[in-house]
Amino acid sequence: MKINKQSLEEQAADYLREKIVKGEMDQGEKIVESTLAKDLDLSRSTVRMALNTLSHEGLVVQKPYAGWHIFSLDDEDLWELYNLRVALESQAAAMAAEKATEEDKTKLRTVFQEYCDLCAQPESDIQMISEADFNLHRCIIEISGSKRMEKAFSQIANQLQGYLCMTHEDYDLTQSALSHAPMIEAICAGDADKAWTEAKANITPVTQQCQSLKDSQ
Repeated sequence: MKINKQSLEEQAADYLREKIVKGEMDQGEKIVESTLAKDLDLSRSTVRMALNTLSHEGLVVQKPYAGWHIFSLDDEDLWELYNLRVALESQAAAMAAEKATEEDKTKLRTVFQEYCDLCAQPESDIQMISEADFNLHRCIIEISGSKRMEKAFSQIANQLQGYLCMTHEDYDLTQSALSHAPMIEAICAGDADKAWTEAKANITPVTQQCQSLKDSQ
């Protein structure tokens, strides 16, 4: 890949971020700066700055004497992400139910319908479904009206997409969107308590995630 000479560090970071989030680079995979710099036709210093940017996003880690690696999720990481999802997404759903305007509800229904349509397409894969899942929850976070919650969600967004991919590995993809229907209905009906309950119920228990991780390893 050749990158033009404008905002080289940002473009390199964008390129790597997309490959990692889409699963084109495996969790735990080693990144060799010199090889990556050659592939991108960039200096090692530019690649290093891009990797530092991604490290702040939790997508790559620098291990002592071992260099750069793509992030990987262990049992503890899954436990933390599960509880963060419960805290953020459940509360956001409740707040969205209380604050959503008619325009917000229309937007939410549109995003949800796009998700449903995608699940109905036979050519859809885990990456596409996971991205649609993530976009729906991000929409709910935005409708909640909390800038602090949006910021907290954005800080775990990249790892969350990896988490969501894992939740779909042993799941019927055609049912992924439909499982969110009760939550969407509760938000649009202004039922905050039910929205909170349905949002939490829709998050795969961490014990199942840990077992999925062990099975894949």
